[in-house]
Amino acid sequence: MTSSNKDSENPEEDINKAFFFDDLEEINNSKVPPAEVRILELSAAPYPDGKRVRINLEMTPFLERPHLDMVILDPSDAEAATASIIEPMSWKQEFTVHLRTEWQPGNYKVIMRLFYPPRDKEDPKLFRLDVPVESTDIKELAFEIEKSEE
Repeated sequence: MTSSNKDSENPEEDINKAFFFDDLEEINNSKVPPAEVRILELSAAPYPDGKRVRINLEMTPFLERPHLDMVILDPSDAEAATASIIEPMSWKQEFTVHLRTEWQPGNYKVIMRLFYPPRDKEDPKLFRLDVPVESTDIKELAFEIEKSEE
């Protein structure tokens, strides 16, 4: 009787691990509890049209999925865009935000807030979003939208 890859004594011989997730064990061992989750990287890259911004975010690998609130302020400190990300599946996020305010060149600011809302005591599957919640981490980043060449 021949042994399958599943029964292999040498993990390097398991083609599923080698092909798909060679660092999965390291990632799973580096996940941290909510109090230790932090925003590691935040970047913002405006599109040439001045109406959209690509946001890249990387967090500490987490055991429990956090909640995120993002605000972009325009040069006059008015809200140009907001987004809420509820329990992201991955600790690396990339998304495009459409600016609501009139296009204007200048210095913008993105503020990303990471938090864990309290669970409802009666139903632990639910979160209470109607109470103030202390942030686990906040990161701010300035970026510039330049004058259009058109």
